Amino acid sequence: MKVVMAKKAGFCMGVRRAVQLAIRASYEAEKPVYTYGPLIHNEQALKLLEMLGVKTLKEIPKKAHGTIIIRAHGVPPEDKKRLKEAGFKVLDGTCPRVAYVQALARKYSRQGYQVIIVGDPDHAEVKGILGYAGGKGLVVSSFKDLERLPPLKNYVVLSQTTQDEELFELLAQEILARFPGGKVYRTICRATHDRQREVRRLAKECDAIVVVGGKHSANTKRLALIAREEGKEVFLVETADELDLEKLKKYRKVGVTAGASTPNWVINQVVRTLEELPSPYEAAFWRVGRKVLRFLFESNLALALGAASLSGAVLWAAGFPWQWPLVLMISLFLFAAHTVNRLVDLKSLRLNDPFRARFLEKNRKIFSLLTAATYLLALGISLSYGVPVFWLLLFLVLTSIVYSLPIFGRNDHFSPVQRIPGARSLFIALGWWAAMILLPAFVFSYQPVLNWLGGLVFIIAFMRAVFLELLELQGDGFVGKETLPVFLGKEKTFWVLKGMWFLLGLLVLGGLVSGAFPPPYAALFLVVAYVYFVLHQYEKELLGRNFYLEVLAEGLPIITALSLLVAEGGNRLVSKR
Repeated sequence: MKVVMAKKAGFCMGVRRAVQLAIRASYEAEKPVYTYGPLIHNEQALKLLEMLGVKTLKEIPKKAHGTIIIRAHGVPPEDKKRLKEAGFKVLDGTCPRVAYVQALARKYSRQGYQVIIVGDPDHAEVKGILGYAGGKGLVVSSFKDLERLPPLKNYVVLSQTTQDEELFELLAQEILARFPGGKVYRTICRATHDRQREVRRLAKECDAIVVVGGKHSANTKRLALIAREEGKEVFLVETADELDLEKLKKYRKVGVTAGASTPNWVINQVVRTLEELPSPYEAAFWRVGRKVLRFLFESNLALALGAASLSGAVLWAAGFPWQWPLVLMISLFLFAAHTVNRLVDLKSLRLNDPFRARFLEKNRKIFSLLTAATYLLALGISLSYGVPVFWLLLFLVLTSIVYSLPIFGRNDHFSPVQRIPGARSLFIALGWWAAMILLPAFVFSYQPVLNWLGGLVFIIAFMRAVFLELLELQGDGFVGKETLPVFLGKEKTFWVLKGMWFLLGLLVLGGLVSGAFPPPYAALFLVVAYVYFVLHQYEKELLGRNFYLEVLAEGLPIITALSLLVAEGGNRLVSKR
């Protein structure tokens, strides 16, 4: 089935900030940790926070201790005061956009203005804003409410940040028409504006719309309402399990959007479920091909193929004789190292890629035995190259196991190494470098060109790892995994990737200028161009495009291998002339 993902969907800035605050508090703040009311309107995210020890408090006790987080929707100022007086350390998770509306309500109420709030009177955000209006606030949610307004002279009109734009404009204009001279602040947040605009665009392009989000989320329900007003059948679901697959089968193209408090993994699971849905409009060839491709990635065979192609190309470019057992040994080691890490790390994988997690859980015994056999086979091959090669590979095998397994008496599912911020991508890059550069140097002999090839392998392996970590950013954050994107944030991580891309260009250029690479190695600029393309694709919204982006990331070693083969092939042709 053709699935079109909204360009703007999922966690907005305010929700992301509140969730990150709660996750950080679960590890660092004084225990116990609570949120005052539901932090956000999404049951799946709240259950995960509860697993981290963050519980929801509905009533303010007289005496308490620990840490409490103000929900993203905000609370009245008197509630915040009571929480502090009770003994809590208060962390304010109020969305900055909501805080801005609260500040306007306080400012104008103190100046004697009547504060008119366009929104849902039962919504937590509106109740919080009313608290800052100091008894001078009135809520309007429909034209019927306008009839109950008292005569207004000095007044200001504000909006709930997730209000429908068109309804707000109509109500605000009607209020101004009845009571001229008022001030109007359009306080609907940008995220709400973008999501509502996107759902209207999707409705024009698609046959049906799936809206993913909490049933109690005002902005989610509003997205569904807008899609219905556009004349489309709407499927409002909290998870992929609620999709009506029989009804959805009849559509050629389905649009997917999500509320501002919907986690990425929930959205990705919905998109994946829809994409797997058999459709009479899709050729069986493409459906089967997609399943085969997904199997290659879920089983890590695609990774092994990339490792084999790159290691073989490095051997050829270094001038070493072709040794297929050596290439097999390297790819077997990297396959096993990555697979054991996946098998141990199923907790975060269930969030980031539920389908792959189910696949590995279902075949866990098979992959555990396969991983052990692969390690042993690689070590067996290494013995044919001599004792030093065997000891080096054994060291790499033990290092990969120590990295993956929670040892030294830890009671969580991470090893101490994984607690080092950004360690994962660095260790992966070092592992690829050791396998593809150090092992061949032990088997044959050191060649100066290995310095340049080693830099190339390290940069490609590092960027591949970070690209894949970006796809798992939200789930890793929830389980406390200290990957580079979790530690730095998405924007700063992209700057790191751009820096590595620049270094890659310098490496190729420097190799050509210094003579370490002969002129035909200018073909490596194809790798530089490909990395730029992948960066550009990743900088777009990531939601719903995980598999496509994963294919691009796993293509890095293969494109690099092909470029090396072309470069060295050209060099050997030139040398024969």
